[in-house]
Amino acid sequence: MEINAQFDAESSKISGKIIFSCERYELSQEDIAEMKKKKLISYVNEDTLPRTITCQVLIFIEDAYKARVMFFDPRFVMPLEVFEDPFLNKNLIEWSQHN
Repeated sequence: MEINAQFDAESSKISGKIIFSCERYELSQEDIAEMKKKKLISYVNEDTLPRTITCQVLIFIEDAYKARVMFFDPRFVMPLEVFEDPFLNKNLIEWSQHN
């Protein structure tokens, strides 16, 4: 997996952290399987996902040894099924509202 990200001076200034961004990235099922294998993500069934997911990427530099990578689609809307069981999906709903 190779992400061609650019330094985002404006976001870095606002957040107080060094941030890099990539406006368009094709996240593949193989990328997700690789992240699961390295235990970077869990609870994702890549078999049910499309072959590729077009998304944006933000990379937050936490410190000299740690970076947080966020893949997201700004057009994504939570399916109504998530809201049918708010107790089970509480963390997902709160995260979605926050971001």
